[in-house]
Amino acid sequence: MSDVAVYFGRADQLLDDSFEGEPDIRAIDAEHATVSVFDAGLMRGDGVFEATTVVGGVPLAWHLHTRRLRQSAAALELPLPNPRALHAFAAAAIRHSRVTEAHIKVIVTRGGPDEVPTVFAVVGAASARKRPEVAIATLERELMRDSAQRAPWLLVGAKTLSYAPNMAARREYERRGVQNAVFVTRDGFLLEGPQSSIVLREGDRVVTPHPRIGILHGTTQVEVFAWAALNGLQTSYEDIAADRLLRADQVWMMGGSFVQSVTAVDGHPIAHDRARTDAINAFMQTERDAIDAWTRDHAPG
Repeated sequence: MSDVAVYFGRADQLLDDSFEGEPDIRAIDAEHATVSVFDAGLMRGDGVFEATTVVGGVPLAWHLHTRRLRQSAAALELPLPNPRALHAFAAAAIRHSRVTEAHIKVIVTRGGPDEVPTVFAVVGAASARKRPEVAIATLERELMRDSAQRAPWLLVGAKTLSYAPNMAARREYERRGVQNAVFVTRDGFLLEGPQSSIVLREGDRVVTPHPRIGILHGTTQVEVFAWAALNGLQTSYEDIAADRLLRADQVWMMGGSFVQSVTAVDGHPIAHDRARTDAINAFMQTERDAIDAWTRDHAPG
């Protein structure tokens, strides 16, 4: 655990939009970091989180992650994170860790019996590089495409700590001998992967499922739309029937500012372009200013 550091913050600073100072940060050795056994995040998964890759000491697309964390907190009726204070807290955690190529996760739980939220960050060394090409499976999810509107208490569009179904889906696709999966509604529309977003290219159009269907608005997906728009392609959010996967000119799975080209769906080979995928990933690394400028005007919302 020596390559992992844990930093606790104060809820009255990080979750208060009126707070204007520098937030306190408390470093705890990862092997000795503790939360109450009564913490709702531990006991019930009642909390939210965001995670991103750190390159050169900078957390990628942090403004997108902060905005989505606020949206998730609002869905759970938690206090909303203060964007400026949260940025300062994350930056301090990264500096203190002295790791420039890393992964940072920020967690907010409802807290213990006193209901004072618990806020902490975990900074670890960057994980192994993902493979550039993957085969995927489709997995049915017990939702219809209008479930998010009809049953908002399902929280299907919030990034909560309740990840057991996602991990079960991961074990299932590994049993099927593939490297990822995409959830499909009962009425046959694409959702998202257990830990990733999906994007299709159809000619000069780049499309992704609309977040209103009940999925996270993927931060990497927004970055890919920046690449597409800046390279003359049209972008669109829409309801996508699952059978369009097999007809698409390209399918990508993505997360953590990295894109993977899909080579097969449920054992059926599909069109894919490794060179284009490599170009997108290079763009992600070298054109951060252009990406950040575009995504600030087209952020999840």
